[in-house]
Amino acid sequence: MRFKCLTAGIAVLATVGTWQVRADPDPGAKQKGSPDVADLVKHGEYLVNEVAHCSHCHTPHDDRGKPDRARLLRGATLPIRPKKETKNWADKSPDITSGGLAGQWGEQAMVKFLTTGVDPDGKKPRPPMPVFHLHARDARAVFLYLNSLPGSKGRGDAKKVSPNPE
Repeated sequence: MRFKCLTAGIAVLATVGTWQVRADPDPGAKQKGSPDVADLVKHGEYLVNEVAHCSHCHTPHDDRGKPDRARLLRGATLPIRPKKETKNWADKSPDITSGGLAGQWGEQAMVKFLTTGVDPDGKKPRPPMPVFHLHARDARAVFLYLNSLPGSKGRGDAKKVSPNPE
């Protein structure tokens, strides 16, 4: 009888152990190539390009004044100026792809910036960049999309422009 109980106990422990090993350790953290991440990247693309219109300021223009899709979100000289002098106005926008801020800051810092409006140095963005207060899921989606873009270190119109040069 003792042997049967011991065998049953070992079998139960082995089954539970196997189940634990195969279970997802953190259901909220999905692998990079998973469908959930792909959905977030697509959602981030929508937020960046259709809602926030980040490309209006962060993408250089070609000779005809159209956004240069080959250098999407790689930083640019800003095409707008305030009517009257504005303190701390940014003349250039930084590269926000994986070759720029998304790659330099990483997910945690970019999500913090997009949810609180405070960058890794504790500063707010310079005008005309608005302060965003996105939900964490939306901010993560934006980061994943930006980080999926290759960027180009040292190329582009606004090579190493800091969002806060102080």
